[in-house]
Amino acid sequence: MWALRILSGPQSGQILDLKSGRNLLGRSPHCDVKITSPGVSKEHTEITVFKDKIVVTDLKSSNGTYLNGVRIQTGIMRLGDKLSVHEVLVDIIPAPQAHLGPSAAAAPMPYYGGAAPQMPMGMPLGATGGMPAGMPQPMAMGVPGEGPLENEAPAPAYHPGGIKAILDRLHEYLEKVALPGVYKLPQFMELKFVLLGFVILFIFSTTLLSMLPMVQITRASIINESKRRAASIARTVATLNQTALLQNNYASLSTNAAESEEGVTQVLIVQQSDGMILAPASRAGTTPDLPFVHTARREMRPQSVAVDSSTIGASFPIGLFDASTGEQSIKAHAIVLYDIGSLAFDDGRAISLFMQTLVIAILLGLLIYFFMYKLIVYPISTLNSQLDVAMREKTDNTEVNFNFPPLQALIGNINSLLSRYIHGDAESGSGGAGFFNKDGEAENLVQMVGFPCVSISREGRIISCNTAFTQVAHAEVAQLQGQMYQVLPDVALQQNIQGLLAKTTENPRSIHTDQLEFGGHPCILSCQAITSSAGEVDYFLITVSPNEGGS
Repeated sequence: MWALRILSGPQSGQILDLKSGRNLLGRSPHCDVKITSPGVSKEHTEITVFKDKIVVTDLKSSNGTYLNGVRIQTGIMRLGDKLSVHEVLVDIIPAPQAHLGPSAAAAPMPYYGGAAPQMPMGMPLGATGGMPAGMPQPMAMGVPGEGPLENEAPAPAYHPGGIKAILDRLHEYLEKVALPGVYKLPQFMELKFVLLGFVILFIFSTTLLSMLPMVQITRASIINESKRRAASIARTVATLNQTALLQNNYASLSTNAAESEEGVTQVLIVQQSDGMILAPASRAGTTPDLPFVHTARREMRPQSVAVDSSTIGASFPIGLFDASTGEQSIKAHAIVLYDIGSLAFDDGRAISLFMQTLVIAILLGLLIYFFMYKLIVYPISTLNSQLDVAMREKTDNTEVNFNFPPLQALIGNINSLLSRYIHGDAESGSGGAGFFNKDGEAENLVQMVGFPCVSISREGRIISCNTAFTQVAHAEVAQLQGQMYQVLPDVALQQNIQGLLAKTTENPRSIHTDQLEFGGHPCILSCQAITSSAGEVDYFLITVSPNEGGS
């Protein structure tokens, strides 16, 4: 079992157990992990513990969730990583070790160089530039799914079950299997045809599925109507032949009128005593081989039932009141067999109904497709037109008033890039080419330096870094390049860089240095400003080299 250890904030030092599956973190009383800091949302973050991984998901919180200093929506947290919920810093430890006492909770963490543990900005550092003085140090931990360390409790088995587990599996299937395939469709055909294909698929599937309940409802209605009509015809036959039957005038019994009714397949008057047919005359004296007839003779009341899937049987008793017994004396039964097919839709009508529904669905679907496609095209075409104008007129303001966060983030990045482009153009007078050339120059210089090296623009953007620097910073080039230097996982390194940039900006003609330990080894950070011909700082070059006597 795993637990969260709070490293900063009002609850610093507390250890809170995590259960297998979903753990809700926030200020609300119903949260599994309650954080009392006012900057934390009521439902801030979800931590899901699986057998082989721990997944962190931000729940659209106001102040965001940061994993190793990088704001995330969803990420995988490994042991040793630092999770920041607003200004509250936490890490993950095995739950059994969480109850060994204060000495175990404060055990020092072996440090092998690179990024210092994450902490909120503005927190005072210790003498070595690491964690703040007095703060509990993280414990030595492994990575989920890579085997436990010695004497470390293994992660608890996660037993999937229930609606939450099913939804998690469905979400994982969509993200890893279904959606990647969907994302590839626009690579082979235009996006408008992909959208049209989804709309057509929706139209046909919806129309076809809507026919199923319609057919069931229609069939139930037809059966009820067939029972009603069969019962009405049987009652009419009994009423018309009752007088002749009571007078034993069997020659006057007639079923001709009922037999001419649409849907009627057989009409019989059957004697109660022996089941012999009394009418029609063509079958008089015979015994019908119909199970329904024998069932009707045992019933002394009218009935109407389904004989099979296509036939309704109705019976109505014929008799008179017996004064000696005070009961109705049944002499015969009027039997009617009715064909359901006379009221049912034929195949042609069913197909016609399907086609009519399909045509209506296609018209409405195409209308929806038109507006949906225009809704996608409009912001892109508008943004493209504004970008053309901005490039010609050297402006840095593009906007599309759509309440769509990914689009607004894209517009923000475009405006930032335009601002840098125009700023570089104003200084170099070369139509913005100077900005990109300076970036290329910075990248070349970084690769020529043998020590860990990073180039940072005067706005604080990381232009380039070499492989040695990524090893020191414990981050990938893709995570750093083009981002502000505050994304560095090592907060101590961030603050050292901040101080060096400030000093070098004040005096760009000197090399400024600072000291910082990496893996217990003292190192020197050197910062040199690269200036333009006008004396303005273009970017900064920062190197990490061992102190005298170091390696």
